[in-house]
Amino acid sequence: MKNTAKRILSIVLTCLVLLSVMPMAFNVGAAERPVVTGRGETYNHYPEVRVKGFGASSVKIYYEDDPEQKSLFYPIDKDRFIGNLSNIGDYILKSIKNNEPNVLRTVIYSYVMDTLGMLAFNPDGSNMEGVTTEPMGLRYKGDGKYELYYDCRMSPADLADYLNEGIEQVFEETDAEKIELVGSSFGANVVTAYMKEYKDQLYRVDTVLLRAPSTGGMEFLGELFSGNFNVSPIGLCDFLDDVAEAPVFTELLYLLEAAGILKPLLDSLAEPVLRNAVYMGIADAARDFLATLPTMWVCIPDRHFIPAMKFLYGENYADPDHKYAELISKVTYYHNEIANNATQIYLDAEAENEDLKVAIIAKFGQAAIPLTDGTNIMDDGLVSLPVTSSGATCTTYGAKFPADYKQQRYPEYNFMSPEWNIDASTCAFPFRTWFIKGVGHSTSPGDYEDLSKEIIHDDIDVFTDPNRPQFLRYDEEGSGKLEILTAEEEKEPTFFEKFLEILKKLMAIPKMIIERLLEGKEINIIK
Repeated sequence: MKNTAKRILSIVLTCLVLLSVMPMAFNVGAAERPVVTGRGETYNHYPEVRVKGFGASSVKIYYEDDPEQKSLFYPIDKDRFIGNLSNIGDYILKSIKNNEPNVLRTVIYSYVMDTLGMLAFNPDGSNMEGVTTEPMGLRYKGDGKYELYYDCRMSPADLADYLNEGIEQVFEETDAEKIELVGSSFGANVVTAYMKEYKDQLYRVDTVLLRAPSTGGMEFLGELFSGNFNVSPIGLCDFLDDVAEAPVFTELLYLLEAAGILKPLLDSLAEPVLRNAVYMGIADAARDFLATLPTMWVCIPDRHFIPAMKFLYGENYADPDHKYAELISKVTYYHNEIANNATQIYLDAEAENEDLKVAIIAKFGQAAIPLTDGTNIMDDGLVSLPVTSSGATCTTYGAKFPADYKQQRYPEYNFMSPEWNIDASTCAFPFRTWFIKGVGHSTSPGDYEDLSKEIIHDDIDVFTDPNRPQFLRYDEEGSGKLEILTAEEEKEPTFFEKFLEILKKLMAIPKMIIERLLEGKEINIIK
């Protein structure tokens, strides 16, 4: 009888234990959300500190004796900027036609300096005389979200100090034990600098989310700053293919490129004028304006950094008595110590802080600005995929790996894109790096923001939720949501088939123009 009673008691206890454990079993991998109180609000997540991209959260810049900010330099007066830009377009056409690059060069220099010149820094890094800014620091946006407002001209290494002050403010205003840290584009550079300069404070960070980080720079700006201006024929085709409303023109360019005709046309017609006028006009302004801004040097990839220094500051750029020695020292420190070591900074942060997690969202599927002399790397319009993903292996724009390509790491998991053009296994954080096709570098659709929240608040990885796998696409014309990226069967048309398709579209253009004119609609080639 006693044995029976013991068995019954043991069964009851076992059932109670199982009942207590079952909720945990069904929530493996799900993060337990904290309850945080601050600024009179209560929310079920750690406070979120965001640093947005270049200009998105910039403080205003104006004359210090103008409290009403009528002399505003930044944000830039768009009407004035676009109006002057259209005038330059007229000069470009005339200069190409008359082969007069020097006139255009002077016009471009004057335009850049008139529109943006007062944003330049003095050699010691101070503002031009009389220019000032709004106060920098965190601003509360509600629901536990903070945003850093900063001078978009400054070095990320200096902005890291303002970010640190802001984070201290969050801990003073809330009862939170940790924060979530999100950096987008240039904002990721600021977050990276913070992780380097304040690494002893990272134990208070739960997740670092880097969205389209630009820590490795932008290839086209590296080319421009180092004195190169080589229009890539295939890059030009790919770029126009992304922005053209009438694809027949870009398809015609593709055919010309395939036939080897486009490059000679570029070399003999537009490029000499553009090289001597547009680029040199910008280069003149760069020496007096762009090169004085530490934030612009953040955009220079490592392979272009020294050539750019020599081109803009001269062969004696390293001379301690150089006019811009203080600025050069600042940008060189950031480049060598932070930008070039960004991935290692992330890896060290995870290794030294048990609970900290680094996650990345990379974008792709838009051609780069075609001012490079190399192949057109897979890009988000501004930054190449290997840069934004911290190490993904990928093909050139529009290409695929060979059929016999083997994933390089973690063979027990699938990190290959459905389109067979990205190998995510080589990323620094393959389990927490997402790739989104069809979203430009500076675009943040609603569902993109939702994915960000899930990453930082729910602690997901690329295998947690089947609806949020590693490879996604943005359905811009349909649901407006991020959808699972799938492989599309493609059959490469023959040259003759392409030619016939272009003829059809060319024949349809007059009809389209007449219909739009009758309907009173504008006719735009570019979106």
